[in-house]
Amino acid sequence: MKKILLGLIAGAMIITLCACSDSGKNESKAEDTASTTASSSADTDADDESKAEDESKTEDGSKADASTEEGDSQLKTVYEKVKAEVKLPEEMSDFSAKRLERVLGVTEEQMDDFAGGICTDGVKQDQIIYIKAKSEDNVKEIQEKLQNNWDAIYNVIQNYDPKQKANIENAKVETNGLYVSLVISADADQIKKIFSEELGF
Repeated sequence: MKKILLGLIAGAMIITLCACSDSGKNESKAEDTASTTASSSADTDADDESKAEDESKTEDGSKADASTEEGDSQLKTVYEKVKAEVKLPEEMSDFSAKRLERVLGVTEEQMDDFAGGICTDGVKQDQIIYIKAKSEDNVKEIQEKLQNNWDAIYNVIQNYDPKQKANIENAKVETNGLYVSLVISADADQIKKIFSEELGF
């Protein structure tokens, strides 16, 4: 009788050990699967972001390249010098013709040349906009659009960020012949000086 009881107990222990072992394997497999899925999902998200950035760059970049092929852009050359000599925000993104139209409402039909950038971090309000209009009538139209842009930025930021408010208050839409500009930056004086010297103002 004792032998039978010992045999039953031993059998029960073996079954219990086997069940625990299988459960551990299943949990391990589940963890591995979850880990692989999370990693795959993160890689997919990163790929999607990278593709979106590439598409955006292609859209804006191809436009900028097209304007350069049509003729040398004096304003873009000067803006490159500004970027080399002035510490702009890292989130500064160059204007393309498409972005200028979307942000300011200025169309390619209204301008001969343009250059500049806009800070895209959602906090800093830095903008550098230089446009050469095609005619005196276009100068007035562009001046009005840049002033509307200034008003919109100021109305949003005036009660929000004193430092940004000061930069905006110090900025103003300026014209010189066919050129219309707006520079919102802590380094606005240095930026405007570079443009003035290079353009012979």
